[in-house]
Amino acid sequence: MSNEVMFLLAQRPNKALFRRGEQTVKLFDGTVCAADVLNEALNQARVQETGLPVPRLHEVTKHDDGRWAIISDYIEGQTLLQCMEEQPERLEEWMALLVRLQMEVHSKRAPLLGRMKDKLNRKISACGLDATSRYELHTRLETMPAHAKVCHGDFNPSNVILREGKPFLIDWAHVTQGNAAADAANSYLTFLRLGMEDKAQLYLKLYCEQSDTARQYLEKWIPIVAAARLSGAAPESRGFWARWCEGITE
Repeated sequence: MSNEVMFLLAQRPNKALFRRGEQTVKLFDGTVCAADVLNEALNQARVQETGLPVPRLHEVTKHDDGRWAIISDYIEGQTLLQCMEEQPERLEEWMALLVRLQMEVHSKRAPLLGRMKDKLNRKISACGLDATSRYELHTRLETMPAHAKVCHGDFNPSNVILREGKPFLIDWAHVTQGNAAADAANSYLTFLRLGMEDKAQLYLKLYCEQSDTARQYLEKWIPIVAAARLSGAAPESRGFWARWCEGITE
């Protein structure tokens, strides 16, 4: 890896983001295996091929100490979350933009991406709920329509960067092909987990209106998505995800 000075942008539990010149370096810690890093980079490349506005992938490499890194274009600008916080009077405008961008993602196809249903089934099996709840969740998932839409997997306003008014979509670690309503349910829950109740309800309203999705249908995905997020969740957030799984056996 280049010896050029790197500036820390963000720190996560198993990775850190740095700026190095005009590039972003996502540096993983030693707990992240090569297969996961290579898969993430491959998925980013596949999304890039759809024509969506994503940072251009440059390379996958190893740090001097053996840690893996993914290197992409650095996108300078404000996140959509920053815009919402700094200009709250324009919240509905910013949220409508978020929804339009998510629907643009859902309009794409990338047939080599992993399938959402397969991933959700694996996550539910490992979520730690009792056998009866897991059975009900697997059964509900199997009754839901299987689509092949590109789904970001963590679509929220902190993963949209506006550079001179042009949006760029970042962090494709969780992308799959699957059902758009499940992706939207995940976005809704993310707002709630961050304590943004008003934003969550506005997002849900606008998404259902703009995509012509029945709220009742989207809500059927919520326990499924919550159980999947429960798998591997940090201890402090497990209670939140578990609450959204309650009542599945009723």
